[in-house]
Amino acid sequence: MAYQRILVGLDGSKPADRAFRVGCSLAQSLSARLYVLWIVNRDRGMDSSFGVNEDFYQDLYRQVTQKIKPYLEQAQEQKVEVVGKVLIGNVKTILAKEFPQEQQIDLIILGNTGINAVEKMVQGSHSDYVIRHASCDVLVVK
Repeated sequence: MAYQRILVGLDGSKPADRAFRVGCSLAQSLSARLYVLWIVNRDRGMDSSFGVNEDFYQDLYRQVTQKIKPYLEQAQEQKVEVVGKVLIGNVKTILAKEFPQEQQIDLIILGNTGINAVEKMVQGSHSDYVIRHASCDVLVVK
């Protein structure tokens, strides 16, 4: 399969940074477009339990919009065609379904979260969810 549109999910972690580097390398080698996506997770449970409002998410959105810029610059320096997006919503469904379908993504690259077994039972792994629900290939980078 020829990968033309590659998506990398970012979250500021070291595994996500590694996934980004792999994504840049693959995009460069394959002359593919690289989509770099950072999602501000909107958790409805946190909204109701802690009274989190829209201002909270908008503030995070502004912060993440600044954090994604160095990634885009790094990809451009490597002559990679890159598109950066910051979205607010459910990380799992946006990464696995919504964004890939909208952009006709061929490959999703994610960093291994490294969460422990208890955290995995409570929240579930984003990468596990994406692997199970994505309609395209998924590469998890350790």
